[in-house]
Amino acid sequence: MSPDKSMIAMELLQETLKAVIFTGCLAGTVPLSVILVGPPGTGKSKAMLQFCSPSLHVTNDVTTSGLSDIINDDKAGLVRHIVIPDFNIVVSHKAATTNLTVANLLTLTSEGSVRIDDGRRQKELKHAPIGIITAMTREVYEEHAKRFRKLGIGRRFTPLFFNYGLPTRISIQKEISNGGVTLEQLLPYPVVLPPPPCWPVKINIEEKESDRLRELSREMSENLSYQPRWEREDGNYVIRPFRGTSPLEFTPHMVLRTLAQGRALSDRKIRVHAEDVDFVMEVVRFTNYGVPVQL
Repeated sequence: MSPDKSMIAMELLQETLKAVIFTGCLAGTVPLSVILVGPPGTGKSKAMLQFCSPSLHVTNDVTTSGLSDIINDDKAGLVRHIVIPDFNIVVSHKAATTNLTVANLLTLTSEGSVRIDDGRRQKELKHAPIGIITAMTREVYEEHAKRFRKLGIGRRFTPLFFNYGLPTRISIQKEISNGGVTLEQLLPYPVVLPPPPCWPVKINIEEKESDRLRELSREMSENLSYQPRWEREDGNYVIRPFRGTSPLEFTPHMVLRTLAQGRALSDRKIRVHAEDVDFVMEVVRFTNYGVPVQL
């Protein structure tokens, strides 16, 4: 069974989300976090809300209180990813509130901890690290990109940039006319992770595949160097991509290894195969802000 294919041209992104979910129970790593960045109305939230699993918790309440409730309610420690359908809501608050929320999300993804500042005696809650799966529009990303870099979101969340090319838009319009694409939610797609007693699951990567992933990490590092910048043109200010300093390949390398392992596990394999690295190679194309993938 595969994710619903009625979302035309979104198949690779749906498969990526599925692989990310499977990173929640891997050994020697933390669950990956991703942000889909694309035009409004393209089904970003719809794609992620399709997946259902005890390891997923869907919410738009990522306040300190909301995060602490998630941790307190998860007595069995099953939650490995939080799905935030619209990250625009997170950044719509005042800067101080947004900064606190993002700081809590970052510590949750790396350490599994949430800082509590609402007067309770307990000042910190602990959990296994939890990944974030979310989405935002390109306009919001451009507006907040500089702040995201300062807050460190880029080190924890892998952005996936995309747009719709004309042939795909024509295909979608045709399917809307035929009733193949509607406003209805997709059919639920259950994601079945290995049973919790088997966690963490070790997925091996042999030398050949490891070498390919290391090479891909350099490409991803170059991609991540592109950021939006305001420039003056003909008396007006416009946003243009510019190439800043490339981040060290260490984090991209670890992300790509984890994604390849998640992909392998989603296919019930115990080691990463060449096709898993081929899949990761396709995903790397989505990490360049300056050249969003035209679906």
